Amino acid sequence: MPLKTSSFKKEIFKQDFRNVGWVSIMYLVGLLFTLPLQLAMALSDDYGVEPSSAGLFASTFIFEIQCLFLFIMPVLMAVFLFRYMHVKSSSDFIHSLPIRREKLFNYHIASGLVFLIAPIILNSIILLVFIGAADVSEFYTVNDLGYWTGLMVIVTLLVFMSGVFVGTLTGLSAVQGVLTYILLVFPIGIFGLISFHLSFYITGFSESVVLDQLGQQLSPIVDVVEYYPMNPGEGFLPVDYVTLGIYVVVAVLFYLVSKFIYKKRQLESASQAIAVTWLKPIFKYGVTFCFALFGAMYFGGTQNTYPWIICGYVLGGLFGYFLSTMLVKKTWRVFSFSYWKSFAWYGLAVAILLSVIPLLMMGYEEHVPKSGEVESVFLGTDYYHYENYISSGQGKLIQSGETLEAVRKFHEKMIQEGNPLDRNGERFFIAYEMKNGDKVQRSYQIDQNRVETSLQTVAETKEYKEMNYPILNVDANQAQRINLHSPHMGDEVYIVDPVKISSFLEQIKEDIYEGSYENMGSSQGLESYGEIMLEGEEPVQFSLERFYEKANEWLQSEGLYDQVIVQAEDVNYVEVYPWDQSTEIPVHAAFEQMQRGNIDPLRIEDTQEVEQVLQGKTNQQNGSYLAGIYFRERFSHADAVLSFQKDEAPSFVKDYFDGKE
Repeated sequence: MPLKTSSFKKEIFKQDFRNVGWVSIMYLVGLLFTLPLQLAMALSDDYGVEPSSAGLFASTFIFEIQCLFLFIMPVLMAVFLFRYMHVKSSSDFIHSLPIRREKLFNYHIASGLVFLIAPIILNSIILLVFIGAADVSEFYTVNDLGYWTGLMVIVTLLVFMSGVFVGTLTGLSAVQGVLTYILLVFPIGIFGLISFHLSFYITGFSESVVLDQLGQQLSPIVDVVEYYPMNPGEGFLPVDYVTLGIYVVVAVLFYLVSKFIYKKRQLESASQAIAVTWLKPIFKYGVTFCFALFGAMYFGGTQNTYPWIICGYVLGGLFGYFLSTMLVKKTWRVFSFSYWKSFAWYGLAVAILLSVIPLLMMGYEEHVPKSGEVESVFLGTDYYHYENYISSGQGKLIQSGETLEAVRKFHEKMIQEGNPLDRNGERFFIAYEMKNGDKVQRSYQIDQNRVETSLQTVAETKEYKEMNYPILNVDANQAQRINLHSPHMGDEVYIVDPVKISSFLEQIKEDIYEGSYENMGSSQGLESYGEIMLEGEEPVQFSLERFYEKANEWLQSEGLYDQVIVQAEDVNYVEVYPWDQSTEIPVHAAFEQMQRGNIDPLRIEDTQEVEQVLQGKTNQQNGSYLAGIYFRERFSHADAVLSFQKDEAPSFVKDYFDGKE
């Protein structure tokens, strides 16, 4: 009898290999292609290798294809290994065999894990042999190989068990495959939908902050794929060790729950979209909820009004509710009164929830940290600006009491004037670092004119300028070269003499420190740029503004001004059109729109008049006039476009169009 039992186990593994062995073989071939084969080619003498700290996740080993196999093969294994559950005849036959369900389930799980992990281990052995046979230190180390093996095994285990778990809940193989990927991205998906939804109601709340801080760890697909092998940074790993440990725990939980469901699963559930009775209402209302949030996100993001957001809730909820009902009932005849009544009760519950959320978050909206509790503060455009500033070590945060208080006053003003549905103004992000180690972060988008007075107080402080102008933190002794150029001129101009570099930096720093809020708010004239090449660090880029009087005088004294700043003599001619101040489209698009209209432009060729037009603004999104600048030969579109408010425009421009009225 023991021999008979042992033989039966062996046959199960044999049968599993006949059914799904091709998945294991494909996984093996894919990994052999992306790792040992690529390494063998890279070791040839003619292959140029760029040093990378990405190890076996470097671009040399085609990281993207590794990810493709990592997230496809385990799902295919789960789908085809347990396909018998979804075909009634096969399900009846397999479960009529003289073996307990629990053991049968464990045999299949063991088969799947062996078939998936064996290709990974085999590749690891081959790569280990390479370490002993050749110098591969430029590509990876033993530690890199160990980490790669561990990550591949753990993520494969998690994805496979996710597929198995979903397979026990459904009776259709196609649905199993789709729902597995939905499950793997569901945590970050629902987290993102809810976060985006909350941003419609809560002033100062930013979905990008919570998604960046918490979202990545909520999905193994996002966690792994987000890794960028071209510039991973020292010690940076696709998935940290703590997260890998969590993945193991989640995979074990999926196994335990799957085994429990498998033991209780009814054979008649084969071919049903949802095989577990208690899961059907959860599935139905869960899909309804997600589609309602998606509808609100779409209409809210495009229309920015509460009536359209409510419309999104209703339309998205209706679509999700009846779609999920059709899937569960396997029929399109689901529009009876009872279903409408059920949806109405759902809508009532959601409406109550939505009305309560703003009340619960009032303390969040109105909270401004007290000055004595704040260690330092950052004020910039958005959360990613803050992250990049901190990670780059460009400079210090605001710490002086006077500037801190100015930021607090500005924050209070934005709370008073802010509207979470105002998506057309300027973006501001505030991050307080508290003395107790906590952080308070808020994000606003608001019309700058409504907070201009308090913003001006902050913007003209020394610390704010040092935070937003990286050039102010440059040590002249570290600068190796300064490159200056205009996109409308010819070649770059280089400053390489250490004395001249120090002198130029001193002049431009003085201009920025002395610059007024009005000058800093909008660039005047056609843009010119500079780049400071530093020893052992990333280059620092800056704009060369017309209001930099000392720096421009220095350039003139060195004979460089005409080479990097556009002069009237460089312009062939200018065309000026009147512009509707209420429009919000980019200036280049607005200018091309004017050209297609019936308005005759003012054509300017006189050098003195062109010089006055060149005082216009480059990044002003509204105004009374648009000026298209044409260099050398005329093309189908202007090389650059400037704009003017009416009170800033040259008198001959105003006189011309006033006479047309």
